[in-house]
Amino acid sequence: MFINTHTHRQIYDAKIELVNYSTQTVEEKPRLYSFGLHPWFIEKDSLHRQLDQVKFNLLDKRCLALGECGLDKLSKVDFELQTEAFIEQIKIANEFKKPLIIHCVKAFNELINCLNDADNQMPVIIHGFNNNENIARVMVNQGFYFSFGKALLGYESNAAKALKNVGRKNFFLETDDADLSIKYVYKKAAELLGVDEEIIIQQLQSNFERVFNYKLD
Repeated sequence: MFINTHTHRQIYDAKIELVNYSTQTVEEKPRLYSFGLHPWFIEKDSLHRQLDQVKFNLLDKRCLALGECGLDKLSKVDFELQTEAFIEQIKIANEFKKPLIIHCVKAFNELINCLNDADNQMPVIIHGFNNNENIARVMVNQGFYFSFGKALLGYESNAAKALKNVGRKNFFLETDDADLSIKYVYKKAAELLGVDEEIIIQQLQSNFERVFNYKLD
């Protein structure tokens, strides 16, 4: 049973595909999805309406997580507005008891501050993780989860190094928006960890059920 924890399109390449549903990218709601206000698409004059849309989607049993949401210092959106929107989404995730799938670019200190200020109690998954060892260590100490994707294909990448140190109970695999099979990502993860692929398959099933509160058949 292959699980793609974060993808932008449903391609039926895995038993479970958690599609990042967005009105910008997906016309119809997938079988399972996440929904959040991405820091690229926050609109100051429409923020309350956008947050209401987040709440509306979280009522759907098919929506397993709030995301992707977060902070991005390279985004053209005002950073204070991003912070306001992110804190509100943290509160919403806790209200609806949903994990957070995080997009974070050059703002990990601010990310942690926002989560602490909002008294977050829900699991946090940093998607597409490919940052340095120091950031990985801080994220581990914070109890965050990691979702690794195409960056694993580079054996000397930060993602490949982090995978070996975060612990098997603390990671997921994804394709994001890459034209890539999740099965190939599993294969590379198994190679990097030096274990049989079946061990990764079983571990990620357990991780998914625990973090997303979703029983797999």
